[in-house]
Amino acid sequence: MNRPESDIQPISLPWALALTFAAWFMEVIVTTLLRPMLMRSGLDLMAAASIVRILACGIVFAMLLHQSGLSYRRLFHESRSSAMATVVLIGVPILMTVPLIVLLDGAAMWLLEKALPLSQYEVTIFEMMSGGLGNWVLACATAPMVEEMFFRGIILRGMLKRYGTTDAIVYSAFVFGLMHLNVYQFVIAFAIGILAAVFYVRTGSLWPGIVLHAGINIAVTALGELKVESMGEIPLLVWGTAAVACLIGALALRRLLWRPATATPQAAAVGPDTEGPPPDAA
Repeated sequence: MNRPESDIQPISLPWALALTFAAWFMEVIVTTLLRPMLMRSGLDLMAAASIVRILACGIVFAMLLHQSGLSYRRLFHESRSSAMATVVLIGVPILMTVPLIVLLDGAAMWLLEKALPLSQYEVTIFEMMSGGLGNWVLACATAPMVEEMFFRGIILRGMLKRYGTTDAIVYSAFVFGLMHLNVYQFVIAFAIGILAAVFYVRTGSLWPGIVLHAGINIAVTALGELKVESMGEIPLLVWGTAAVACLIGALALRRLLWRPATATPQAAAVGPDTEGPPPDAA
C-alpha cells in the first residue's frame, strides 16, 4: 500500500529548537490572555496551566498539520496493527519498567541537587507543581498527550526524514529535555525522550510513548504526594521488586518489538512497521 504524499516535512535540529520555542512562546501568549480569566473562574493554578497548554499547543498543531496535510489519526497511529492491540500488548511491559526508571531518576535528582543545590526560586516552582487535582491532570494526562504529539509526532517524525534513526532519536530527546528549562528535569525528560522515540520507530504509534510518559509522571507525582524526601527512605525490597519487574518488562518488549523474522502470528501483532519511519541511514 502506498503511503499518502502528505506528511511532516524534514526537520533539522535548529528548526526543531525553533518550533519548540514557538510552542513555548504561544503558551506564554495564551497564558497572558486567558489565565487571569481562568483563575477568576475558580480554577487552581495548575488546572489553568493545563487548559492553557492544550490551547497553545493546539494552535501550533493545527498550523503544522494544516501545512502538512497530515490527519490526527495518522499522527497518533500509523501502523499495520490496531492501536488497541499496540496499547494492550506493549503497554503492560512498558508500565512494568516504570518503577525502576522513577527510582533511578530519583537517585539522579538527589545527586544533582547535591552538586547543584536548588535555588529558592526553583524550590518555589517545584512546590507549585505538586499537589492538587490540577497538577494531576496537567502532569499525568495533558503533558503526556500533548508532548508526545509534539516531540514524537512532529519533531521526531520530521527528524527521521532528515537524519539517520539513531541521530533523530538522540536529537529529538535532547530538544525534549531542553524544553523543561532546568537541569533537574532534563535527565528524566531525556530518558523518556529516548525510550518514547524508540517505541515510535518500532511501532509507528505514539501510544506506547504516551503510556510510558503518563506512567512515569503518575509515579513521580505519587512520590511527591507521599512526601518522599530521600531515596534512602525507600526499602531495598521495593528496589528489588522494581528491578525484577523492569527486567521482565524489558524482556517482553524485546520479544515483541525486536522479534526474529520467524515470529509467530501472536508476536507479530505489534512491532516494526515496514511502512513506518525509515531505517538508520547516513
